[in-house]
Amino acid sequence: MLSRPAMLLGGLLLAVAAVTVAQRRGQEAGGRRRAHRVQHGQCSYTFVLPEPEPCPPEPEAFGSSNSLQRDSPAAALNLGDWPAQRVRQLEKVLENNTEQLQKLERYIQMNLRSELAQVQQHMVQNQTATMLELGTSLLNQTTAQTRKLTDVEAQGEQHVQRPSSGTVRASSRNIQEVLNQTSRMEIQLLETSLSTNKLEKQLLLQGHELHRLQGRNSALETRVQALETQQQAELASLRGEKERLRRLLGRQSGALAGLERSLRAASSNSSLLQRQQRQLLESVQRLVRVVAQEPASVRAAEQVFQDCAEIQRFGANVSGIYTIHVANMTEPRKVFCDMEANGGGWTLIQRRENGTVNFQRNWRDYKQGFGDLAGEHWLGNEVVHQLTSRAAYSLRVELQDWEGNEAYAQYEHFQLGSEGQLYSHGHHPARLEYLH
Repeated sequence: MLSRPAMLLGGLLLAVAAVTVAQRRGQEAGGRRRAHRVQHGQCSYTFVLPEPEPCPPEPEAFGSSNSLQRDSPAAALNLGDWPAQRVRQLEKVLENNTEQLQKLERYIQMNLRSELAQVQQHMVQNQTATMLELGTSLLNQTTAQTRKLTDVEAQGEQHVQRPSSGTVRASSRNIQEVLNQTSRMEIQLLETSLSTNKLEKQLLLQGHELHRLQGRNSALETRVQALETQQQAELASLRGEKERLRRLLGRQSGALAGLERSLRAASSNSSLLQRQQRQLLESVQRLVRVVAQEPASVRAAEQVFQDCAEIQRFGANVSGIYTIHVANMTEPRKVFCDMEANGGGWTLIQRRENGTVNFQRNWRDYKQGFGDLAGEHWLGNEVVHQLTSRAAYSLRVELQDWEGNEAYAQYEHFQLGSEGQLYSHGHHPARLEYLH
């Protein structure tokens, strides 16, 4: 979009320079010249301006009142030819300068196109408008001067036909006025050139600033691309880490589920283990008490007792395994005596704790007894029958659940029948109590 303002700017410079050269060429006839140098980019331009000539003398300065009579036709003819010659010279110079300015325009279009393309649009439009206004003003003034020169040429031709002192003075005044206006236009052109140079410098500075900003923008774009690449790499790494953690979490979840199942199984077995541990501890304590009271136990072993109550009355107060002699039985029998429950002296006929002994037995095993007296066992139906047939006995049944809650039932009168009676039992109603 900046190519058209560039063409307008070049055309404007061409027009202004052409008019200026034409005006300067018109003043080469005489007088000293002033050189003015203008720098435009890498090119410099020198403008040669003539010094303003003094005003022509009044008619009285030529002599007496009949000086007009001394003017020869040749002088009048030379005075009339002067504007035409100057116009032709101006046309030639204008053509030469037009060619030079066209070359300059092409050079500007070739070399400044890239710079002008980077200038911001609004600045170019503002500067173009300013230059157009200046160019329009200069063109208007040039048109006016051209008209005046045309008038002068016409007047010169008239003077060739009818020379007179009045016309000479009028032509001199017109020429002087044209020269003065030309000088003013040259000054305005110089001011315009200076303004143009200032604008060009501003354009160059802005072009450099745009180049610098483009360089920084390129650096920032490179940095942003590097950051994006790094971010993509980090994101891919985080995704891989997330996937790895997800798989690890799945494995840990499976392991935790297995541990939870194992923990539930262990919890279900912990109460059983605790009960076994408590029973073992009680057995150890009983054994310790038995060992501590070994003399009394030895003395009790030397005596003959029919049940645990007699052993307790003899002085033994430690729960443990003792030997009794049951009536109507040829051999002594080992039994476990509980010296702690409900005052002690209880003969233990059955113990079931942890299921280590199988109680699914036949008739003979239940008759003779089975198991370990220190652990799970059944004393034997025949022994219980012989004990309960000799004297009155009470039956105490102690219970304990898996949570450690205890209860018992006590029958005040208990007796077990003989084998012929199928070891049937008889008892009075029991008193049931729960212990916590």
